Amino acid sequence: MSNTANKTANKVRAAILGASGYTGAELVRLLSRHPSVEIPALTADRRAGSALGEVFPHLAGLALPDLVRIEDADFDAVDAVFCALPHGTAHEVVAGLPERIRVIDLSPDFRLFDVATYESWYGPHKALDFQALPAMLCVSIHYPDEFKPPLM
Repeated sequence: MSNTANKTANKVRAAILGASGYTGAELVRLLSRHPSVEIPALTADRRAGSALGEVFPHLAGLALPDLVRIEDADFDAVDAVFCALPHGTAHEVVAGLPERIRVIDLSPDFRLFDVATYESWYGPHKALDFQALPAMLCVSIHYPDEFKPPLM
């Protein structure tokens, strides 16, 4: 295997769902500089077909794929997914992903331990069977005692 092929083979292929939002754009900025990450897919339903640099000019110089709708993303080319989606939308998206994909969720959809707490803030939880998946890493920066620890 060539040196270039070996470098590519050792990278985590991470898609960013919701890349046209603030959190998604920050993920792109950070992950695009990480030596062990490749970004093969960026999604943004309303901005599908656009380059991310059109939405966020400070990211225009990066070699990135164009934004696509979630249903058009090639998840065969992805090892992990960062969900930077609005609350209530990650439930259904995660349910439709291949089981082998690791999910890092930055929305509140899977990070609260107590379903009643989630529902008091956001309404009915749509994917209770996904609450304790070992493939999920749920991220929070506020109130760490009320949120799930990393399960990866």
